[in-house]
Formats: sequence, structure tokens, C-alpha cells
Amino acid sequence: MPPGYYVLVQLARLLPGDPHVTLRLPSILGYILSLLGVYWFARKRLPVSAGLTAVFLITLSPFRGYAVEARSYALLVGFLAISAVLWQRINEKRFMTPLLALFLTLAVSSHHLAVVAISSFGIAELVWTLLSHRIRWGVWAACLLATCPFVMSLPSLLHYRAIFGKNFWARPGLSMAMSTYEDYLGIASIWAFVLILCFGLLVGDSLLRMMRQLREETCEREFDPPEIILVSNFLIYPVLLVVLTKLLDSGYTPRYGWPAILGLVLGSVYLVRTIWLKSSSFYLLVALLIAFAVRGGMDFQTLYKEGLTRADKRWTTLAELSRSETSIPVVIGSTHAYLEATKYAPPELCDRLVRVVDADIATRLVGSDTAEKIDRLLAQFIPLRVEDLALFQAAHQKFILYSGGSWDWFTRYLVERGYHLRLLSQDGRNSLYIVNAERVP
Repeated sequence: MPPGYYVLVQLARLLPGDPHVTLRLPSILGYILSLLGVYWFARKRLPVSAGLTAVFLITLSPFRGYAVEARSYALLVGFLAISAVLWQRINEKRFMTPLLALFLTLAVSSHHLAVVAISSFGIAELVWTLLSHRIRWGVWAACLLATCPFVMSLPSLLHYRAIFGKNFWARPGLSMAMSTYEDYLGIASIWAFVLILCFGLLVGDSLLRMMRQLREETCEREFDPPEIILVSNFLIYPVLLVVLTKLLDSGYTPRYGWPAILGLVLGSVYLVRTIWLKSSSFYLLVALLIAFAVRGGMDFQTLYKEGLTRADKRWTTLAELSRSETSIPVVIGSTHAYLEATKYAPPELCDRLVRVVDADIATRLVGSDTAEKIDRLLAQFIPLRVEDLALFQAAHQKFILYSGGSWDWFTRYLVERGYHLRLLSQDGRNSLYIVNAERVP
């Protein structure tokens, strides 16, 4: 992520309060901006019910999870949503242009792949220019200025690629574009394709009508072709990212494409207004309110069942089971689980936690050495116990293994090498073993 996001996080940390909350304040802000952005964008030409429908569609989507996750995706979407609103109203007030430049720059400062979203605004502005026979130089200057954070961070990105690029964990594939929409919509790929196809037909129909009425007054029309082009560009944002990262041999994972939620939500609202009666958005809003109430009730029920304690059952259970063997280390196979445990496990367990790394074996068994390299780097800045496989094996004939989770190659390695693993407990995908250097005959 670019330095800009870390600056915002550090500013949030200056505020008094629980760091578990303050670290998430930028994401909470970004989520609120996303809701405001889709509402204001829809309200430019559609009734209040359409704007509220767009808001509730976002709140019911999986994107709501990023409102409380301390990563940059909610901010990225929020800044782009407000940028779309400012671009939509660029001719109304003079200050809209500098604000557009600011929010586009903030978007690229939140995630470097947001520079691709600048092209979405550029294409929409080009359509506006062709239809109006005017050039808004301020908009083009804003788009150019917004690329500066990407250009400035390019040396760091290239250095990162040199370190991690060979066996990076998230390789792009063309099938990942449709799986991205599947994740966002919670529906099968075929239905996601149908939705996108319908909106594509809407875009084509809107442009054809505009060409027929090119010289007529259009300020009161419901659908403005440049705006629909912008929405459709957001809609195909994951496809653009997959193609671009594939060509550049870079990395892609579905969460990189979250700006597509703006296209999905606004595109759905436009489709409802076009295909159904103009009052249909009101009935859709009522249905969404019911769905929102049900979803909210389920969320509160889950929170109530889990309780408000920060104690994680996994680590308290691990601490209890490992008390019988206090003299041996506890190895955690997954890097995500290891980093979590070092922060939230009971103090008596934290001192015994170890992460064993070997880039070559990790690449062979799980196809990536990204986690190994990240752990080595993190250990230079925070107190982590990261040990090379060969050194660890030479020093420890017996240890406890917490297996399972993402990128856990160590368990497979021990089984492959014939080590004796005695099962202590199993919880879902995670298992706890006593491991002896004695091989199975």
C-alpha cells in the first residue's frame, strides 16, 4: 500500500481511545463516504427512493465487512465515490474541480491500483467532451495530478516486485474476474454475467438515444451517457485489473477490485428505473429495508453469542493444552495465525511461539514464498521469533505444532518426511499435535 494510507492511519492513532477502534477510523470514514457518494450520485437525476436503494444495496453487500477492517479498501471506495459525485457536478461550482483533484489523489494514495480508476474518469470525460464539443481542462489536470502518488511510489513498488514477484501468492487469471463478481454479489457467476450484460445493453441504448438527441437540451433527463459510462467503467474495474496485472505479471486478488461495488450498485438502480415502472424503486427500497432489518438482527445475534470479550478461544485452548509440555516451543504453521497469536495469546504462551520458514520448500508445497519473506522482514521491526527450518530442526527434537490455516506448508512437510505427529485436539480446520523427531517406521 502507498505511504498515504499509513499517514492517515498514523493520524488516526493520535486520537485518544482504544487502538482497536482508532486504527479502524479511516475505514469507518471511507465506508461512510461510500454510502454518501452513491446516494448523492443517484440523487442527481433520480428520486430519494433510488438514492436510498443504492445505500441499502451497499450495506447488504459483503463490502460492509471492510468498514471495520484496518485496511485501505473502504477508504479507496469512499474517495472514488465522492470523486464521482464531484465530477458529476463539475459545472455547478468552481470549487468542484480542485476537490475532484484532491479526492482522486487521496484514492490513489490509499491503494496504488486506484490509478486504474483514473482511466474510468478519463473515458467518461472524453465521452462528455465528444458530446458537448468542449474541453474541461481542469478535469484533465485533476486526473493527471491524481497519478502523482502512484508515480512517486513506483520505485518502492518495483523494489517490492523484485523481492516478492517471482512466487507471489496472488497470481491473476481471467477466471478470477467472474469469481470477483461472484464474491461481491453472493450469486453464481452466470447471474453476475447476466446483470453485467443487461447494464451493457442499457449503456448502448443510452448512447444511441443520445446520438439521436444530440442537439436537444438534456439537463433534465434521467440518464446522462457520460455518467453511465463512468458507472459502467466502475462495473468492469475488476476485469481491467485482471487484464492489466496479467499483462504486467503482477498480483491480483478479488479485494483489489472493490471499486466495482459502485458500478454494481448504481448500475442496479439504473436498471430498475429503466426496466420497471418509475415507481419500482420505492418497492425495491421497502424490500431492502426488510432485508436490512433481517441482516442487522442476524449480525447482532452473532455478536451476542460471541460476547464482548477479546479473549480468543483458540489461543486460550492452545495455552491450556500446552501447559503439560512447558519446555518445548509451539510452532504455528500459518503466518496469519502466528501473527494473530503473538498479539492475542496469553502471555505465558507468547514467549514460546515460533514461526518456521523455508522459502524453497514453501514454494514447492504451497506454490508461494510470500509469507516466508514477509515474516523475515517483519521480524526486523517487531519482536517475532522466526527461525530457519534447518536451524530449528537441529535445535529441537520435540515441539508442539498448531497446524492449518493459509499457507501452512510445515504440516505437509512433516508428514512428507515421516515425522511422528500425535494429535492432541482438533477444531475445524486447525489441529494441535505433539511432534517428535523420531520418524514413523
